[in-house]
Amino acid sequence: MSRSGLLGATAVLALMAGTAWAGPVDEDGAEPLIVEIPADEPETLPAVVQPAATERQQVPQAAFAEQAVPVSAPATVEEPAPQQQPVQAAVEPPAPPQPVRPAVSQPQPAPQQAVAETSQQNTASADIPAAIDIPGVLTRKGALVIEPGIEYSHSSQNQFAFGGVQILNTFLVGAIEAKQANRDAITGTLGLRLGLTDRLEAEARIPYMYRNDSSTNTLIDAGGANETVSLSDHGLGDVEGALHYQFNDGTGKWPVFVGNFRAKSATGTSPYDVSYDQFGVARELATGSGSWGLEPSLTVIAPSDPAVFYANIGYLWNMQADVNKQIGTRFVEKVDPGDAIRFGVGMGLALNEKVSLSIGYQHDWIMKTTTTFSDGTAKSSTLSVGSLTFGVNWQMADNAALNVSVGVGVTTDAPDVRLMARVPITLNLW
Repeated sequence: MSRSGLLGATAVLALMAGTAWAGPVDEDGAEPLIVEIPADEPETLPAVVQPAATERQQVPQAAFAEQAVPVSAPATVEEPAPQQQPVQAAVEPPAPPQPVRPAVSQPQPAPQQAVAETSQQNTASADIPAAIDIPGVLTRKGALVIEPGIEYSHSSQNQFAFGGVQILNTFLVGAIEAKQANRDAITGTLGLRLGLTDRLEAEARIPYMYRNDSSTNTLIDAGGANETVSLSDHGLGDVEGALHYQFNDGTGKWPVFVGNFRAKSATGTSPYDVSYDQFGVARELATGSGSWGLEPSLTVIAPSDPAVFYANIGYLWNMQADVNKQIGTRFVEKVDPGDAIRFGVGMGLALNEKVSLSIGYQHDWIMKTTTTFSDGTAKSSTLSVGSLTFGVNWQMADNAALNVSVGVGVTTDAPDVRLMARVPITLNLW
């Protein structure tokens, strides 16, 4: 894969945690270069024309002086007139080259102009490798990238809980419960990226989710009685929009800095809008977070042939949501989801012109969620979600590629595995 393609693929991966240069054309400089007369003619032509004019002026005077001896005075006065006309007639035919002389003398500065233009073009051409060597990492101006994708995630939880009083380290009084839960989710996504300028890109992401959760609760102190609950649901997820701006071109041994601003809506089914039973256990599955979120972030991309390194840091602000709903035995007034500090690093490595590999690590530290009830407040514990991602990018055509990646959770709160496939297709709008 070329360096430009590798930069683009790596940039997309980093932002998701994802021309040939034409020099100026001088229209006036083309005409002076087309001269049919050889370059040495301006020197030889004046040398031929000037002596001819001098001889023509001297020859008639010498001829008249010789003829004046045998001819009488009247004849001497009248005879030269007829002879001057033929001589002038003989002199005038070569005169037509005279219009050529200005044309020959005028193009003389043209070689200098051509040299100046050539030097300007050479200077501009000298800058071309730099522009190609460090290309833009975002979608180029006037290009629309349509990116359909699909993602599968699986997470399992085995929890051994004690709901009683601990008198000694080995003596428990109360209910002991073992819980096993499996969660599977398939999300189809339509991504759109539009290059507004060579450094500004707009992005939209529309997800549709299918979820299937099953859990088994076993009461140890009740003879192993268990209860299995299985739920499935589907619907539109939270639509996202983003802007990406490239601050510099990466010249002078500087990495490329890209500023990002992402907004997450609450178009999916909120966890506060699903139905609950009398004990406060959900009987439907949510497809969204139930609150808006804003995330500013900064991405740094450093090319180092044949690899490209990247790092991303951001802060996700989840807005407070007003619930005002009776859930189980308590009335929930509002929920303030915990904000998140996000950090990711990775690299892309080109194997050839069409295939590249990528590896990255993403870690999210999610702060406590505060729930306000009518009779008090409660705070959850913090979450630490870390995952390691491996990916392969195959450039199927000039305007289409296939990205496949797998993510493995390395912390307890992270999904066990995530499989992702995307097919970005580039269209030139203007």
